[in-house]
Amino acid sequence: MRIKGKIPIIIIAAFAWVVIISSCANQGFPTGGPKDTIPPVLVETNPKFAALNFKGDEVRFTFNEYLNIENVSENLVVSPPLSKRPTIKTKSKTLIVGFNENLKDSTTYSLDFKNSIADNNEKNPYKNMRFSFSTGPVYDSLRIAGRVMDAFTMNQKEQELVMLHRNLQDSAVFTLQPDYIAKTDQNGIFLIDNIAPGKYHLFALNDANSNLKYDEGAEKIAFIDSVIIPSAEYVEELDTLVNGLDSFLVYGHTQFHPAPFYLRQFTEDIFDQYLKRDERETRYECVFVFNESVKDTFSVKLVNYNPAPKNWYRLEYNENVDSLVVWIADTTLAKKDTLQMEISYFQLDSANQVYLHKDTLEMNFRDKTENISRRARRTKEEEEKPEPINQFNWLVTSGSSKQELNQDIEITSPEPMKYFDSTMVRLYNTDDTLKTSLRFIIEKDTSAWRTYKIHYNWEPETKYTLEIDSAACINVYGITSRKLTKNFTTREEDYYGSLKLILNHVEMPMIVQLLENNDKEKVLYEKSIEKDGSVLFDYLAPGKLKIKVIYDKNGNGKWDTGSYQDKIQPERVAYINQVHKVRSNFDEEITWNVEPDPTYVKNIRDPEQEEKDRKAAEEKARKEKEKQNNPVQMQNLIQGGGSNIFQ
Repeated sequence: MRIKGKIPIIIIAAFAWVVIISSCANQGFPTGGPKDTIPPVLVETNPKFAALNFKGDEVRFTFNEYLNIENVSENLVVSPPLSKRPTIKTKSKTLIVGFNENLKDSTTYSLDFKNSIADNNEKNPYKNMRFSFSTGPVYDSLRIAGRVMDAFTMNQKEQELVMLHRNLQDSAVFTLQPDYIAKTDQNGIFLIDNIAPGKYHLFALNDANSNLKYDEGAEKIAFIDSVIIPSAEYVEELDTLVNGLDSFLVYGHTQFHPAPFYLRQFTEDIFDQYLKRDERETRYECVFVFNESVKDTFSVKLVNYNPAPKNWYRLEYNENVDSLVVWIADTTLAKKDTLQMEISYFQLDSANQVYLHKDTLEMNFRDKTENISRRARRTKEEEEKPEPINQFNWLVTSGSSKQELNQDIEITSPEPMKYFDSTMVRLYNTDDTLKTSLRFIIEKDTSAWRTYKIHYNWEPETKYTLEIDSAACINVYGITSRKLTKNFTTREEDYYGSLKLILNHVEMPMIVQLLENNDKEKVLYEKSIEKDGSVLFDYLAPGKLKIKVIYDKNGNGKWDTGSYQDKIQPERVAYINQVHKVRSNFDEEITWNVEPDPTYVKNIRDPEQEEKDRKAAEEKARKEKEKQNNPVQMQNLIQGGGSNIFQ
């Protein structure tokens, strides 16, 4: 009877213990629920989509959750363009776009939000949201689409302004705002919709100052040569699955014309000359950098030193002749802290006529003051030592001990040369104890100042020594060169790979280039071809590179930009859309159809890197899953939640 009376109490105690244990254990699993990956849902608009005779001053979009609109103002594109930026705000779950000007009568407006609208918690975007309405009784529904790319690199251009002009005058793009606009997405793709029937000119600008007009020479432009007449037709199609029965299904789609456009954007080569920088970098070196080439137009003379010494300067310039170095060859002049120079070069006046412009510049340079305390610490013994002979060091192209089999050695004097005795240069096999001089060719580099090239047919895996005697060169200041001894070893022949490109459908002179596999795409090697055939690149170091071709229409050996004024499109370029990997001791052959393709899109893939990225993603996902399902971790959570009960 005593135990029977206590049964209800035991049951209640056991139930309470289970509740406590469950409560404590649950504290160790704060999962927070699944992550929200669903974008907001549009539930209502005011006015309705494609509404007619709209007379309001704002448009409302109501969603099923609260919004994040911090990117809307920056990304929203209204077409036709507005003079004043619309006001963007939210009220509860409603996005409100307020117009700060009267809308045009009988016009269809398009609002392109792209991916700027997102939910407030996880920032899930409502992708590619577009909305349109008409202020009149007609809803315009024509459209054009395409892609904008850089003409030289063929990279897709994001956030570029694409414009349609109803005014067909050539000057309209300079002076008038466009009738319709759009902006490109991350892939360079654009869509201008809700266009009224008519004839248009199409342009794409980077519009650096956001004035919706083309600033010639300062902005990039792309244009279509012909007039564009957008149109649409409904294309009916029969369902072949029910063909032959008494009844059949008819379906179709709207086909918009013309076909998508591929716009190649470029900067016009407009003559706009001015001096960008002038600086006296050393006592002997004055640098002048111009915006344009000053070939055959530049001259310099001294103002505060009359008469000027004969041959008082040496002139050097870069390949484009827009950066020049005036070396002061007279040491007396070089000691002056201030030199007044008058430089002359061509400029354009307000009537776009060329005239000779003159600038008077003060070129200043002061030596750094020597530390007095350091000078005072010099010992008497140091002062009695003779001054060391002042000599300069040769600059050698390769700082490495490895010499490429297909490259010359280049030696450069840091300052202009007065005299160089090439007979004082010797090349011999390092292992040759007699130091027998090899027969090599040394010649001045016509493309680089103060540089000589040493050419020799290198043997693979061979040690060489290059020696240049002391005082082999004297510069314009009377300073001689130091002795140079450089030891190096040529690479093994099977270190290199080769690539043969077989080009078909060559319609014009072409430049074939191998480029570094990065965004800068520095040219490593290039060769020209004028008809179908092969181009061989040998002695290639192992690694990855890109392959590019320039359609050199005018045959001048370089890529040429376009001109809107002269209605000239930039020369075309194309790439092989896959990274090429050069392998040691491996010869590869690639056949390439280079027939010009107006629809070409650059999309260079690297399958090897893509496979690495795929495996890395799989490994990351595996570790995340393993972490979530780790039984030891789960046991620790349970113990951490309920162990105090047993204590």
